[in-house]
Amino acid sequence: MTPIFKGTAAMLVGISILSVDALLIRLIEASGWTLLFWRGLLSALIISTFLIATKPSQTIAALRKPSKSLLVGSFAFSISTVCFVLSIDHTQVASTLIIINISPLISALLAFLLLKEQVDIRTIIAIIAAMIGVGFVFYGKAMPTASYGNLMALITAFMLATYFVILRKSKSANAPLYLVLGGICTAIISLIAGAEPLSLTQQEWKYTLLLCCVVVPVSFVLISVGPKYLPAAHANLFMLLEAILGPLFVWAVLGEVPSDNVLLGGSIVLLTLVLFTLSAAKKHRALNKKTSSV
Repeated sequence: MTPIFKGTAAMLVGISILSVDALLIRLIEASGWTLLFWRGLLSALIISTFLIATKPSQTIAALRKPSKSLLVGSFAFSISTVCFVLSIDHTQVASTLIIINISPLISALLAFLLLKEQVDIRTIIAIIAAMIGVGFVFYGKAMPTASYGNLMALITAFMLATYFVILRKSKSANAPLYLVLGGICTAIISLIAGAEPLSLTQQEWKYTLLLCCVVVPVSFVLISVGPKYLPAAHANLFMLLEAILGPLFVWAVLGEVPSDNVLLGGSIVLLTLVLFTLSAAKKHRALNKKTSSV
């Protein structure tokens, strides 16, 4: 099996599994804070158990003296998780996933501001076009609480971008621990906000365990494998599938149809990201050819 096939298979399966996330959140009728408590706690337990079993000394050492990057990055990941669930609860799933998908462009902007990485004209144009598309999504209010839900999705995108920039700065050192500490932070925030962990019905327990013990950890493990075999631009292109598959699952099961403004804004955002990613991939190949010829 070639590296490209391995990376492609991992990304396709990982994104397909993750795309069920929004549907399961909708099916769990308990409060968002209760779901967030179990999502954070169970994910942290599963990942920490795996880390301690495979890398005990390295994991314990990192937890005893966590770096500043680990603490800040974990908090950013936690806030992104909280805002994602709150967004799904208050706006159309398509709106949430479309807005979140602008996070790679926000990452480029934050990397310019914080890491002094160069931002070319292609990235600037993509950011402007994506923001126009997001504007249409905000304008289309198919639900009474859509404005709040869209705002939560925008915060999610910013927090995810912050998380990825911190990972880049730390060269992804102890990357799984960000998910562990982020999960614990999410559980604590949820308890303070009024989570009722034992209020789930028998059916909600089934959905919650499926989401927190299978969908979230398995999908993120597979998605983390993809970039090892694929260029970053190609890996980012696969991430766009969630914005397509997620709303399709919700439409098929719950009959939620995106509004016209969401479809228009989503089309602008997705087209922008596809063109941006393909352009980045072309530039990457050109640089590789230039380097190999020297």
